Amino acid sequence: MAGASIGLVFTLALLYLSQITSLSAGDYEVQRLQAERDELRRQNALLEVQLARLDSPARIETLATRLGLVRVASVPLLFPAPLQAKK
Repeated sequence: MAGASIGLVFTLALLYLSQITSLSAGDYEVQRLQAERDELRRQNALLEVQLARLDSPARIETLATRLGLVRVASVPLLFPAPLQAKK
């Protein structure tokens, strides 16, 4: 009787410890994933700022000027002659 009680208490203690260990491991994983999410959000914000800077019309115009490109006053339009089928 005493042996069975000790065995039961031992089994319950092992079960309790395994549950606590599992919960702790899960908590660490959640914290790691939250930190990773926060880092990815920070990197995303930096990339959005960089994109806005690179995409700015003023920057593009400056680079075009450096390449020797100039603004044109007007763009001539050419209209092709209508196509006719050969007989």
